[in-house]
Amino acid sequence: EPRSAMAAVAMLMRRAPAWVGVGRARFLAGPASSSAPPVIVLEEHTYHAVASRTLEHLQERLELFCDDHTDQEWDVDFSGDVLNFVVEERGTFVLNKQSPNKQIWLSSPLSGPLRFDLDLSRRDWLSTRDHTPLGTLLADDVHKLCDEPISFSVHEVVDEALRQSS
Repeated sequence: EPRSAMAAVAMLMRRAPAWVGVGRARFLAGPASSSAPPVIVLEEHTYHAVASRTLEHLQERLELFCDDHTDQEWDVDFSGDVLNFVVEERGTFVLNKQSPNKQIWLSSPLSGPLRFDLDLSRRDWLSTRDHTPLGTLLADDVHKLCDEPISFSVHEVVDEALRQSS
């Protein structure tokens, strides 16, 4: 009967954590209740500021990584909101802003295509697949492909960009 099915869905929505959508950008919210915090809308200018600063940080770290390993055929190129990291004969990482979705997309030769949403409570870009932070996943894949460790401070960059854009 339709009424009981709708009531069952409503009950599940109140009890379980859910992805709350604002446009196409999603933010993790807790169980629905009268005391639940309001959904925070990510303004367009804030998205662009945080996503741009994130990609700039990744570019800077990858360029330093290449400078530290001049014996390798690695190249970094950043133009038009697209960041490419080429690991000669092994693959290319491509990161770019996806403005309509308010996401960052990563194409990795190891992990494949991934999308990242900005989680405002964690102040980090999290994979829509398994909630892995962007910096962690990228560092792991670059390490595996290049046989050299690298780290990214995406959380700190996001936190700083959010403070500056507000």
